[in-house]
Amino acid sequence: MAFLEILKEMVDGVEGSIAATIMGMDGLSIQHYAASGEYDVDAVGVEYGKVIDEIKHASTLLNLGEVEEVIVSTHGTDVLLRMITTEYYIAFVMGHNANAGRARYLLRKAAVKAKEELK
Repeated sequence: MAFLEILKEMVDGVEGSIAATIMGMDGLSIQHYAASGEYDVDAVGVEYGKVIDEIKHASTLLNLGEVEEVIVSTHGTDVLLRMITTEYYIAFVMGHNANAGRARYLLRKAAVKAKEELK
C-alpha cells in the first residue's frame, strides 16, 4: 500500500479530520494528504517534529522508554503524532469535533502499514 493511500484511508476514515503527513525527523515530508485539498500539514509536521525531539530527549533522561504517541490540543485543532520508527512519524490534524478514539486507532494502523512501506 502506498503512503498516499495509507494517509487517505486514515483521514477519510474519521469525520472532522483535516490532514495528515508522514515526516522524517529531519523535517522532510514523505507524503501528505488533506481532506479539503488545501492545508499546510507539512508545516505542522515540521514544527511538531521539534516537539517530538524534545519529548524523546526528556523521556530518555527520565528513563521512561520510547515515545510512541503525542497529542497536542490547541484552540482550533487536535494534532496526533505517532512514531513509525525512530526516524519517521505521522502527524494527523483534526478538528475538535472529530472522534479522537477512532483517530488514534486508525493512526496506529496507519503507522504499522507505513513501517512496512519503509522497509
